[in-house]
Amino acid sequence: MGMVRKHWRSSLVAVVLLFAFVGVLFRLYWIQVFAVHSFSREKADLISRAQEQQSRDFIVDSGRGAIVDRNGRFLTYDKDWRLIAFPLTDQQLRANQKKLSQVASILHISYRSLSTQLTSIQRPVALISEAGHDLILSKSQAEKIRKLSLPGIYALRSDNRSGTSLARTIIGRLERNPFLIQDRYPEEWSQGIYDSRSRVGATGLEETFEPFLRGSGGEFLLFGKDGRGRPLNGTTVVKDGGNGSIFPYRVVTTLDADIQQLAERVLRQQKVKDGSVVVQDIASGDVLAMASQPDEETANPNQSPWDNRALMETTPGSIFKTVVTLAALDTGKARMTDVFHCDGSLGRYGLTDTHAHGKQTLTQAYANSCNIAFAQIAEKVGAKTIESYAHRLGLGQPIMWTGELFQEKGFHQLRGEEKGLIFATGTSRKDKGAIAQTGIGQRDVRVTPLQAVNMVTSLFHQGRTPNPRIVKEIQRYDGSLKYTFPDHVLKIKKPIGTRALAEVREMMRKVVTEGTAQSMKTALIPLAGKTGTAQIGVKGDHYNKWMIGYAPYDRPRWSVSVVVRSSRDPKEMRGQLVFRQVMEGIERLEKEGAKKKAKKTTAEKKKNE
Repeated sequence: MGMVRKHWRSSLVAVVLLFAFVGVLFRLYWIQVFAVHSFSREKADLISRAQEQQSRDFIVDSGRGAIVDRNGRFLTYDKDWRLIAFPLTDQQLRANQKKLSQVASILHISYRSLSTQLTSIQRPVALISEAGHDLILSKSQAEKIRKLSLPGIYALRSDNRSGTSLARTIIGRLERNPFLIQDRYPEEWSQGIYDSRSRVGATGLEETFEPFLRGSGGEFLLFGKDGRGRPLNGTTVVKDGGNGSIFPYRVVTTLDADIQQLAERVLRQQKVKDGSVVVQDIASGDVLAMASQPDEETANPNQSPWDNRALMETTPGSIFKTVVTLAALDTGKARMTDVFHCDGSLGRYGLTDTHAHGKQTLTQAYANSCNIAFAQIAEKVGAKTIESYAHRLGLGQPIMWTGELFQEKGFHQLRGEEKGLIFATGTSRKDKGAIAQTGIGQRDVRVTPLQAVNMVTSLFHQGRTPNPRIVKEIQRYDGSLKYTFPDHVLKIKKPIGTRALAEVREMMRKVVTEGTAQSMKTALIPLAGKTGTAQIGVKGDHYNKWMIGYAPYDRPRWSVSVVVRSSRDPKEMRGQLVFRQVMEGIERLEKEGAKKKAKKTTAEKKKNE
């Protein structure tokens, strides 16, 4: 009898477990097949995590339109033969050392360089050259590597859309997110233009120009992951046909690839962990470069490499004295030769300076960046006037090109631009202490590096403040023009007078020759600018180090803003170093370009003779 009961219990447990297992299978099937279009975002995260644990894919060919610089050079990589590699363990390296040595030989690189890359990567990537550049294979090299049939190494034609490239923060990233697609592009989703495997732009130009860049499907490497989350070498190449009738457009930016590369390199060389550089063409107001740190390689767990520091507001410090100076000169509240006294402190407002400057003119006070003098000047000018001139110069508002693009009236070329601030809502415009602190760029004042560089450019536009472009046109697949973004200027009732603008340009030169930026007197080209140190943080023990200005002084062509954010050293000079190196680098590029152009012209003349 006991044996029968025991057998009956065992059978019952087995039946219960069977039903539970079938229930789990049905639930998983329902989630994957029926619930994809109806899950909440919270449940979507659950699915996303499950997918992340089970499998991933690498974008071999995105099928998307290209993003190029102003000269037509690719910022997103062109489709070409590349070497896609999976992370390898030391054991896998030893087991395949002979074949990997052959791969290194085919690529004309050292085995050590190849093995270092293979063991340092955390996910499948397109390998780079020893110099850190995009590694392009010839068709012959690709065929030789493919014949080796080496696990984890694939020679494929790829546009490496998710790989490292120039202007990564500006270009942005792609994301596979069906819920985001349904939210933003419900019509295209219902038409089948997008499906659950489609990738869309999530940040940068990939996001804002998604309707133009999307194409007709792509090609992916599918791979699984082991229990520790490491990619497995076994892969499947899958082609997503998409909608064959969609031809992507090409987005032509205002960026200059050489200047962008220069700006990014200088930030890295100076080990700027948090900051940005923006370069603007003075004549057109177009953005030539916009570099931001941290990036994907340098960001810590608390930072996002996709937060474009050039569009983020922060305390400007003494560069804001440019606004106060213009307001004072243009309204007649002060002249360049007016004298102000500085004994090192202004007790009634608790303001201090590094030392007592004594008697100095407005020009000298600007060059010396005297806090005491500018607190007095700000008092004379008044809060409303300071705020008015700040707005005329594009501060306290988004400044990047915004306008009508086909059906969309408020199209932004880049999202995420912060507007900055002059006076907070709760700050009284009659509070003299607040006015004094505002006059030196502290208190509530917030400015973005883009606004700062555009303020300098505005000094050359007869009182008209440009709305800078970062994209100048959209081209069809065959290269013909689809749309040109027209020049925009800020709508203001009364422009700043040309005399005041010219006077401030001259005062910026004095900053370099006689003031706080004398370290740049020996630069390759004559520079003009304004330094800034802003106290930040609860204890005021961190500093934003700014440098803004233009060059060459005698034939102005470029304006630049630099900010090194949250430095612990109030005396550090990296802001000025970055500014100088970028300006000198641009001049070298210009000379090299002129030489190449002259050689080409000479060669063409000889050919036609």
